[in-house]
Amino acid sequence: MTSDAVSRPDDVRRTRGRPPGPGVDLLARRETLLDAAESAISASGNEFSLGQVADLAGLTRSAVYAVFDDKSDLIASLTRRHTARITHHLGAAVTGAPDLQAATRAAVEVLVEWVENESSLAPVLMPQMHRGVGHSAIAGYLETLLEQGFATLGSDVRAAGPWARALIGAISVTVGWWVRERTMDRDELVDHLTSLLWSGFQGAQPSPDP
Repeated sequence: MTSDAVSRPDDVRRTRGRPPGPGVDLLARRETLLDAAESAISASGNEFSLGQVADLAGLTRSAVYAVFDDKSDLIASLTRRHTARITHHLGAAVTGAPDLQAATRAAVEVLVEWVENESSLAPVLMPQMHRGVGHSAIAGYLETLLEQGFATLGSDVRAAGPWARALIGAISVTVGWWVRERTMDRDELVDHLTSLLWSGFQGAQPSPDP
C-alpha cells in the first residue's frame, strides 16, 4: 500500500491509479462498483473483467483500482456484502421462530432463497465463503442454532461446528442442482432439507444405557 493510502471501513482504500479527485465519496463509489460487479457477473460469470465493471459503472479502470486492488479484492468485498445480508436475514428468521425445529427450517429457507435468488452470483461467491471470506459469520449463526439442538437432545454440542459447515456446503450443492432441474417447488425442497437435518438431530441422540 502506498504511503498516501487512507484507512477506510471495510477495506475501502486507494492503492494505485490516479487520485479520485476532490469531493469523491469513495464509500458511495465502492457500492456503485459492487453493483456493477453484480451485473457483470450476471452477464459473464467468473469471466467478468474489471474493465467490464468500470464500463457498467460509467467509470474508468483507474477509478476501479482506486477502490479495489484487483479482481480478487473486488470479489472478496462482494462476498462480504452478501454475507452481511445473509446473516441479517438469518438473525431475523431464527429470532422470530417459535421453536427449534421452526428455527432450523427458517435458517435453511434463508440459505436456499439466497442461492436461488442469486443464482448467477452464488457460484462465484460460494467458493470465497468456503475459503473463509465472510463464511465465519454465516457458520456462526448456524453453529449457535445447532448447539441448541444438540444440547436439547443431550448430545455433544461440539458437533455443531462441523455440522454447521457441512450444512452450508450441502445446501449450496443441493440448491445448485435444484435451480437447474426444478423437480419440486422451493417449499418442498426446504422441507426435505429440514427433515434431513432434523433426522440427523434425532440420530445424534445418545444411546440409552444398557
